[in-house]
Amino acid sequence: MFKQESITESHGIYGLCNPGLFGVLAVLCLFLMGMQTKIMADDGSAEEGFAEIVDINLQAKCPSMQGLPEDLKDVKGFNHKAHAKEYLKGNSSFSAAQYDDNFNCAACHPGITLQDEIYREPACDRLSGALAAAGGLQNLKQYYHETCLGCHKNMHKAEKITGPVKCKGCHTE
Repeated sequence: MFKQESITESHGIYGLCNPGLFGVLAVLCLFLMGMQTKIMADDGSAEEGFAEIVDINLQAKCPSMQGLPEDLKDVKGFNHKAHAKEYLKGNSSFSAAQYDDNFNCAACHPGITLQDEIYREPACDRLSGALAAAGGLQNLKQYYHETCLGCHKNMHKAEKITGPVKCKGCHTE
C-alpha cells in the first residue's frame, strides 16, 4: 500500500526510504492522531485520555449519522475533566447507567468497561449503536436528557450539589 515501485525507484528521496520503517512510522502516526489530546492536570503533570472542555454537538461531530433530528441546541463548554475527576465520584446511584467510581467513564459512554475501549471504535459508531438501542436516532434529545439531566435531577432531589436542572444551564445559546 505504501510502496509503489515506480515511486520508490525513480523519485530521488523516495528511493532512499526503507519501506518497513516507513510503514512503522505511518502506523505510529495514525495511532497518535487517533489518541485524545493531552491536558495538563492541576499539578502540572500530563494526563492522557480525555479532553478537558468539550462541546457536545452530535450533528456537527457525526454528519454521517443520517436521521439525526435537527441541531437545535448543543452544549458548549462542557467540563469533561470536572465530571470525570470530581462530579461522578460517589454518585453512581443517581445515574441512569450504573458505574464504578474506579471507572466512571461508563456513566456517559455507553457500553464501555475499560478506558481503552473508548478509542477502539469511532465515537460516532459507538453513539449510533447506543441511540439504536434507545429506540433510534430520533431519540437523541431523550437519550441525552435521560443520561445527563436525569442524573442532575436525581441528585437535586437528594439535596446534593449537582449540575443544571433547567434548559439554560446546559444550553447557553
